[in-house]
Amino acid sequence: MKPKWGDASLGALGVLAALVYLLTAIEHPTPVLCVQAALAVGFIAPLFLWRTRVLPSAVAMLALLLGWALSVLAAVPANTGVPPYLLAAPLAVYSTTRYLHDRRVGLGALVVCLVGSPLSPAMWRIAGVDDLRYRSGADWLVFVSWHWAILGCAYLWALYRRSGQERRAQEERAARQGERILIAQEIHDVLAHSLTLITVQSSAGIVAARSDPAAATDSLRTIRGVSAEALAQVRGIVATLRNADVPAHHPGTLAEVIERFREAGLAINTDYPPAILSEIPVQHALALHRISTEALTNVLRHQGKQATVTYRLRRAPRALSMTIASTGPPQPHSSGTGTGIVGMRERAESLGGQLHAGPTDNGWRVSASLPLQEVPHD
Repeated sequence: MKPKWGDASLGALGVLAALVYLLTAIEHPTPVLCVQAALAVGFIAPLFLWRTRVLPSAVAMLALLLGWALSVLAAVPANTGVPPYLLAAPLAVYSTTRYLHDRRVGLGALVVCLVGSPLSPAMWRIAGVDDLRYRSGADWLVFVSWHWAILGCAYLWALYRRSGQERRAQEERAARQGERILIAQEIHDVLAHSLTLITVQSSAGIVAARSDPAAATDSLRTIRGVSAEALAQVRGIVATLRNADVPAHHPGTLAEVIERFREAGLAINTDYPPAILSEIPVQHALALHRISTEALTNVLRHQGKQATVTYRLRRAPRALSMTIASTGPPQPHSSGTGTGIVGMRERAESLGGQLHAGPTDNGWRVSASLPLQEVPHD
């Protein structure tokens, strides 16, 4: 932990107080005053380092306070005054409770100070000239209660500040985790369908190369285009996540997505008005694009090019509905992890909508409903 200007100010006050005790000891060189001057000098370093070297500073301050209490006992009945260093006790409780990872250390410091409160120099009262007497009865109870109240406030305030710091750290961890999930989801959406198309086209190119070089060349051109677009989208995603001011890379229109899958050999029948996409918000268009891409990728991966897809899109006054239904038997060894379906569902839910995906009698069906009214934000 880096030192702050407040640490230097507290240390400077410790230096000034030590100078006062040193001058007093020089003027009246009694053994007790000399010991207290040495103890005052000893407080300087812990006061400078109470936040950066928490445990050593706290131990040093409590040990010095014990030494001071013993020096007062040695001087009785002479009055050596109440030192400002008594504030080091709640400071030690506060620092160990707030900054140390182990909560037991702060609690231990509190217990030590509570038990040691009756030894405080403030527990002595002036009965006359050079006549100090230890407090008793109600007077003793009042002053001990004051000590305990100050120590308790320091402990509770440290717990409050610590809980706030831990809550902010937890929120930061959650934000970082959310960012990692977002990155993974975006890259999955981009690469999963691109790699699937590349796999299909490369397989077709290998077969075509034996009898139709022109078809093989077309497959290679498609692979190059798909891979270049995927690379551009990944770069756009990373740039957007690094800097919120950078506009996200546009993933292409829905018609372009469908056309790419048709070029890969998938039979797709569309049923939606061409102008429907220009009438919906950008975030809905992006979610629709990602869901459609993932759903068509799953069809191509798990059912192959022999599948037939019906893509239907409708807009109601308050919702946008999409249905992608595929017919055809599943390919062998085509089971997936379910990550894509989870990602599609999360995209729909992020806009307050719903998504359902599951098998039908002769294929697979994905249906999504996205509300078009404004989504409330937390």
